Formats: sequence, structure tokens, C-alpha cells
Amino acid sequence: MAPDLLSALKTAFIQRQFIRFNYQDARGQKTQREVEPQVMLILPPLWYLVGWDPARGDFRHFRMDRIDALEALPGNHFRRRHIPFEEDVCPYSEMLNRSAMLRT
Repeated sequence: MAPDLLSALKTAFIQRQFIRFNYQDARGQKTQREVEPQVMLILPPLWYLVGWDPARGDFRHFRMDRIDALEALPGNHFRRRHIPFEEDVCPYSEMLNRSAMLRT
């Protein structure tokens, strides 16, 4: 993963800015993408960016180690969207509570 990727994403998440980046898929095909960054999904050892892609009218996920040249697009703001799998992801604080209950 590019070292400056997380700081650029942090700014885009906080300010709700569109981002543009180069992406290389599993077949090696390169594209330039513009998305609304919605969430980061960490499935060790891989990190994913989940974003709304207006050009495709749907959510897309991107392996963060395949993202390059990410830039926030100032002036283009978006609203947070409901992520379809959001209810299935256990927040970290809830995971700690479940773990504590199992130990007692």
C-alpha cells in the first residue's frame, strides 16, 4: 500500500470529498476511478476501500494495495450512503464487549 494513502483517505473521509485514483485490477488492467469513499474494510491481511462509483451507479470495493496516485477532489462533496453489508460488520467496541462476555 502506498505510504501516503491513509492520510489522503482520512482527509477525504472527514471532508466527504470525491477521490480520484489509478487502480489495477487482478488481471493487471489499469483504470482511473472517481468515487465517494464510504468505508474501509479490513480483512487481514488485505485492506479494502468501499466507495460509491457514480459512473457505475453502484458500490465498488478496491484493494488498497492496488490503488495509486490518489487525490481528493476539492469542492465536490457527497453524502454518506447506507452500505448494504453494514449490519453484518461488527464494530470494534461491540467485538470487545462480546469477547469480555465469553471470558466470564
